[in-house]
Amino acid sequence: MISGRLPRLPERWRVVAVVPLAGFAVAATAAAEPPSVADSVQVEGDQIVVLIAGRDQGSTTGISSVDGGVTWSDYYGRPVRPPQTAACVPGQPQRCYRVLPGRPAVAESDDGGKTWRPSWSLSDDQYDRLARRYDPSSTAGPRSLALAVQARPGGHVVVVANGLDGVLVRDVAGTWRREGWPEPLAFVGDETANLDPEQRVALVLAALMLLGAVGTGMRRFGGVYAASALVVCVGLYVALGADGDPAALATGMTLLGAMVCLAVAIAGLASGVAVAVGFGAAPLVYAAVYVPFYGWVHGMPGSYAMAVGAAVVMTAGVVAASGALIKRDIHHRTATYGPA
Repeated sequence: MISGRLPRLPERWRVVAVVPLAGFAVAATAAAEPPSVADSVQVEGDQIVVLIAGRDQGSTTGISSVDGGVTWSDYYGRPVRPPQTAACVPGQPQRCYRVLPGRPAVAESDDGGKTWRPSWSLSDDQYDRLARRYDPSSTAGPRSLALAVQARPGGHVVVVANGLDGVLVRDVAGTWRREGWPEPLAFVGDETANLDPEQRVALVLAALMLLGAVGTGMRRFGGVYAASALVVCVGLYVALGADGDPAALATGMTLLGAMVCLAVAIAGLASGVAVAVGFGAAPLVYAAVYVPFYGWVHGMPGSYAMAVGAAVVMTAGVVAASGALIKRDIHHRTATYGPA
């Protein structure tokens, strides 16, 4: 017969279970240096040439197009003039374009540059996705760096060296399209938005779900267990985001806390149902947190705020379902063995 006090959820566990949800909205960004930057564009006869910085491909320094940016091929050569940030349509000096400083955006003018109006820019979420691929302190930044205008049958095209985002083209119909890194540079743009901060939160919340569920099934030593579980979660969070000695110290703290939690859970006669629920719910919490952000970097949901909302709702659903299962187990044992 099972004896002793029936498990109750300590007050401290309510705090432990709720506070980390705020981490979704404040996750910071960190990322790798970009391999290539489209930093200059110029017209050479019937060619439009986009020059690429940071590309280690022998003597190839960029790509060129002879059909107004529809198709591209490798360009072998060196810059023949400094990059230009503004240009007018050949034969139409009143129609001009310029890149806007410090951001990925282009303006246009119909009066020779006296007044300007927006012509193209990234949406906030497109900008966020792009910025997350790279070190935000990089001077290359997500921004438009240079452009060139070429007269074409039926109108004109504008080609923009769009920095980290590769190539931007306005066709003769007036439609802007982000070419990114077209062939033969398609491999350059394989980087995806950095989700290390979100994955870090997902892992910590999954650990918290596991430890919290086990904690609700403790018959004794609840205070010691809760303190050890907090050490595990804090140590894991630091270890996942630190380097060198701090990471090593945090990893040691996490392992020590986990061993104490295991010993205390055994000594405290943790409920088998609570343990099973914890091990089952932990990967579900990880998926509930991480999947919406993984979808966001691929365009669905369309905004980061929606991803945050989806992660919170899905995580709350897993926690609520897990709590219901544990509560049912407590009621069952109360009915079987009597109140504590």
